[in-house]
Amino acid sequence: MVQHPQIGTDTLVGDILRDHPALREKVVELFGPDCVSCRSNRHETITYTSWHKGLDPEAVVRELNDALKKSK
Repeated sequence: MVQHPQIGTDTLVGDILRDHPALREKVVELFGPDCVSCRSNRHETITYTSWHKGLDPEAVVRELNDALKKSK
């Protein structure tokens, strides 16, 4: 079984979408559908995107990691 590193506040949104396709819907839920198709997601961290959307980055990381655990 391949172990993926945990998602952190410095993880790029684009990396999550690429490495964890099962989290696509969670990313849409948290950041909105535009975030999935935006080319900037390759350069924006969870912290940056969370602040841009008015969210707590630590809470977002917890939600994404919880969803990642459930997807396995």
